[in-house]
Parts: sequence; C-alpha cells; structure tokens
Amino acid sequence: MEPLLLETIPVKHLNNISLINITRLFIFIVCTTSISACDTKRQNDVPEAGTADSLNFALNNVIEKNIVPAISTFKEETDLLQTNATTFCASLNQANLTALQAQWKMLSLQWHRVVMYNLGPLNDDLIFPVINFIESMRQHGTNYTNTVRGELAARLSDATTLNQTYFDSLSFTRVGILALEVLIFEDSNGVHSTDTSLIVSDYQANSRKCDYLTGMIQLLSRHANTLNDGWQINFSSTGKPFKEILLKGELENGAESVPALITAIQKYLDYLKKRKLEVILDAQIADFFYQNISSALNEIEKMLQGSGADDFRFFDQMISIGFIEQVNIVKSNLAKAKQAALNENRSELTTAIGLLDGNFKREIPDGLNVTLGINFSDGD
Repeated sequence: MEPLLLETIPVKHLNNISLINITRLFIFIVCTTSISACDTKRQNDVPEAGTADSLNFALNNVIEKNIVPAISTFKEETDLLQTNATTFCASLNQANLTALQAQWKMLSLQWHRVVMYNLGPLNDDLIFPVINFIESMRQHGTNYTNTVRGELAARLSDATTLNQTYFDSLSFTRVGILALEVLIFEDSNGVHSTDTSLIVSDYQANSRKCDYLTGMIQLLSRHANTLNDGWQINFSSTGKPFKEILLKGELENGAESVPALITAIQKYLDYLKKRKLEVILDAQIADFFYQNISSALNEIEKMLQGSGADDFRFFDQMISIGFIEQVNIVKSNLAKAKQAALNENRSELTTAIGLLDGNFKREIPDGLNVTLGINFSDGD
C-alpha cells in the first residue's frame, strides 16, 4: 500500500492562527499522516484478510487510532481555550484576543474530527444528546446565532449569577461552539463588529462578559470530559468504556458495531449536505466553514485508509475481498470533496458530499460485507 498523502488544512485556511498553534497543527498533521513518526508500535499481527476477524481488527484500529485520540484531543483543545481565555481576561488586549481566536479555531478543527462519531457518549440521550450542546445546528440545521446574542445581551444587562447552575440550565440553543464563536469573534453591540479593537473595548466596557465567556467554556469542558470518560472509562454507568462496548459488539440497541459506525458517518454527511451546504453555512462569524470541512474530510479519509502499510483499515478489508473498484470510487469522491473545500466551491462541495453520502450507503457497506438495515435520514 502506498503511503497515505493526506491533504492538510491549506495555508490559505490558516489566517489568524498563531505561530504556536500552526506549529501544534503541523505536529498534529505529521502524527496523523505517519504513524511511524509518532508511534513505534507496528501492526504485524493482522488476522487473515477478508475475514470477520480482520474486519474487527480494522474496527479496533479506527477506535484506537481515530476516535479515541480525536475525543481526547478535543478535550485538550477545550482546556487550552480555557487557558487562553484566562490570559485574555487578565489582560484585555488585541494580542491576547488574537491568541484566543486562534485557539477557538484549533478547537473547531478538532470538533470536526469528532462530530461524525455520533454514537455512544455523543448520542447519550434520545431528546437532548450531548452533541446538540456542542453543535446546536446538529438538531435541525437551525442557526441559533441570534438566540445566543439575545441570551448574552440579557445577562450583560442584569444581575443573574453566572455560576455553574446557570450555565447547566441553558438550552442547547444558547451554548456550545457557536456561543463561543459569538463571544470571541464579535462585539455585543448592535452591529456585531468583528474588529478586534472593538471586541476588546466591548470586554473592557462589560465586566460580566469575561465571566460569561469563562462559564461557557467551562460548560463545554464538562461536556468534553463526559465524552472522553465515556469512551475511555465508563459509559452511562455500564462500568465499561464505550470503546470496549463498540469493539465487542455490545451496543444497547442490539446493532452491529461496524454498521452503526458507518451509519453515523453517513448521517453526518447527509446532515452536512442537506442542513448546511444546501441551507446555511455555520462558522460564518469566524469565516471558518471550509477549514472545518477540510478537517472532517481528512478524518474520514484516515478512518477509511489509515496511515501506512501496517495500519489495516476498512479500505484494506474491502480490497482483500475484491472490492477494489469500489475503493477507488470512494477515494475519487473524497479527493473531489477535499479539492472543493480547498477551493471554497460550495456547489462542487455539495455534489461531492452527496456522492460520499451515497458511498457510505452502498459501496462501503457492500465492500465490508455488512448490512446497515436502516432507513436513511438527514442525520436529525
């Protein structure tokens, strides 16, 4: 197998990310594109290819090398955002604001490595799952920016105690990454300016705004901890980490693990196309939509293909049982989607994401010899 050549987040998409964060992002990219560069453990004990054991082996690699690291790093990026916010609030200036904005972008990129894995800890409640409290648009594709602004304006003008009880009581429409984008990338005046000098002045004029920012980040941090603990320690009081439950095929609803994972990613792609690309883009205040999608596509590629000859993944399983043409179709559509995101071409990206959505309904489950057994929806 040829070494994986992942498209990273393009230079044109790294505006306003600090040198430190660019360095961190470069290290992150090296580690995701070359296992040998960051992990000396080699996978030489692959079961006989094309068997149920080899499919489970590929699933284990996805869990241990994609999902768990993505969740863990999301938690770390949330913690770093808190650190940057503390620094900014201690000294309200444009340099510290720029660093805070850069860290929000790092957090947002990481979230788009996580959001597609909407099962287990992310999908922990039928009505109010954690995923909605991190990305509010995930519910029905509704843009809640004005709702977030309204809640912020009300709290800046009253004496409500901004403690954990208050933030925990907020609906998903008022919190999450969107709320932090509003707090970090625009002022709270009527024009909602993105001028950094005006944002700093707004914080200086509103002493409660830093309390609101800090409380909102702490709420996100609690959700990130819940995700991380659920995947690695104890999910929903089962006494087992969800990674073990998924690998052993012990899902509560009786679903099989690989079909459940494939379905989660298919629903993400369908949601991305029908609720965002065909309706309204998110991350518009930060002007960061296409960078986020590039990150998500890179994650999907690595999940399917791995990072080298010793990293057995779903594509390897498909090839081993003769589905080479189907693998090439998926690779081609991934390449089209990544190029469209790089070019910020909404029309072409919409088409390419639609093709990938179809691949996760047909070519990929067929090539893995699994049955999805679901009614496809738009990911709601």
